[in-house]
Amino acid sequence: MYSNLTKHRKNIAVLALLIAIVMVSLSGRLGFLMLFCSEHYSAMAEDLHQRERTIKAARGRIIDANGVVIADNRTVCTISVIYNQVKDREQVIRVLCDELDLDEELVRKRVEKRSSREIIKTNVDKELGDQIRSYRLAGVKVDEDYKRYYPYDSLASKVLGFTGGDNQGIIGLEVKYEKYLKGMNGKILTMSDAKGVEIENAAEDRIEPIPGNDLHISLDVNIQKYAEQLAYQVLEKKNAKKVSIIVMNPQNGELMAMVNVPEFNLNDPFTLNQNLRNQSLQELAAGNQGATGAGKQELLNQMWRNTCINDTYEPGSTFKIITAAAGLESGVVKLTDQFSCPGFRVVEDRAKDSLQAALKSFPGTILLVSHEESFYRSWANRIIHIGDYSSP
Repeated sequence: MYSNLTKHRKNIAVLALLIAIVMVSLSGRLGFLMLFCSEHYSAMAEDLHQRERTIKAARGRIIDANGVVIADNRTVCTISVIYNQVKDREQVIRVLCDELDLDEELVRKRVEKRSSREIIKTNVDKELGDQIRSYRLAGVKVDEDYKRYYPYDSLASKVLGFTGGDNQGIIGLEVKYEKYLKGMNGKILTMSDAKGVEIENAAEDRIEPIPGNDLHISLDVNIQKYAEQLAYQVLEKKNAKKVSIIVMNPQNGELMAMVNVPEFNLNDPFTLNQNLRNQSLQELAAGNQGATGAGKQELLNQMWRNTCINDTYEPGSTFKIITAAAGLESGVVKLTDQFSCPGFRVVEDRAKDSLQAALKSFPGTILLVSHEESFYRSWANRIIHIGDYSSP
């Protein structure tokens, strides 16, 4: 009998020892978690109960040489729903379909989707966003956002470029200086319960966005407008497919205007066949009707192409400025020098005609012209002479 009691006591002692060891281990683990891992698990718990919404940063403006804003931002709204917070799904679907003019099947699919946040529509006008906010629909969020806006529509379109749906640069200066213009987005952090329902009267954390930097450029809006008017006049008169003009400051080489017509509307960059002002362009557009997929993308790429910096072409008479300046700088000619011009110049096996209009007026005449006159009349024969004098 006594042996059985002794055996039970030993078993109880062993069990108590095991329990003590387990308790000490658990206490040690608990102490370790509380002392050394508290920040990690607090952050996990906070993430579990926090809902995060992005606040878009205002993109930096693009400003011309005179301080005129040629690329700005317009306030718009993003409409979204949080599944666990929606109380009356049918009312939400009906209101969003009516106000946003969206297909009911599309809205229903997004409203009934089990996700932390489902975006219904972006780039909604602020007035319409305020109208939807006034319904006070549970689970429907209306967040203010920014959309790029170009007050001069097609002015310098292929130079400035445009932005995409997420306000990121696509072409031109918008993509070249993306890292300076884009800014840093902010956040709205709200607390929710285990079911994902936002806790009423709970404190809301807000991390403010940082706007992008403004970009100041040498382009002059007034000169750009005038150059575009001239380019369109030539386009219509010559029935050309495209006309390009570059205006530079001769003192420092700054670009004051860069024209590539036909330009396109920066506020509607994905619509083909814009500014078709002559028969040649209209016929070309008629042959591209119905383009889709890769074919349409190629046509858009051609419409957006800045031919002034992407295409090669013969400089023509514009290079005479360089030749004439070299002759004057090296001292081989002076503005008062004169030479005889028979109306042509033989180069290798070809004869280069010049002064054709003048010679038609004075047949059989050898003209005597000064260097200054030949320069402002852009007479090729005289410029060839200067090139010969200037070469070693």
